Amino acid sequence: MAEKEQFLYGLEKEHASIVDLLNGLEPVLKSGGVNDVASMVRNLNQLKEILTYHLKNEDRIFYPDMKKRAIELGQDALLSALDVFIEDMHKISKKVFDFFSKYKSGNDIASDKKGFIQGMIDLRDALIKRINTEEKTLYYIYKAYYDI
Repeated sequence: MAEKEQFLYGLEKEHASIVDLLNGLEPVLKSGGVNDVASMVRNLNQLKEILTYHLKNEDRIFYPDMKKRAIELGQDALLSALDVFIEDMHKISKKVFDFFSKYKSGNDIASDKKGFIQGMIDLRDALIKRINTEEKTLYYIYKAYYDI
């Protein structure tokens, strides 16, 4: 498997892991109650770890590759669209890491269960929307750019 194909495959696997973790939180989000705070903290730490790694790879490799290839192919119109995607991702990243900073311990979650649940729902919705957007648009462009 070529380097770019392996890289994109890794991003797709990370998306699947993120979605799995978010789906695992669904019973808690539906019930509106956090009974096992320790388990929730473990899940959040795992989600944070995957997201941190994933977002760094997107910033460090994926988006620069996309911009470079768009320039090489003279697709200047795509550059401004990529800038919008990048800016949107930075906003989502800030929201994600603000959430993780606010709820970094079991005590933080236990003292604001309602706020935690609502924040988690908002976070889930933003991440799922972003993952779908990337996989249905940007990843196809990336595959076309690098003959994957």
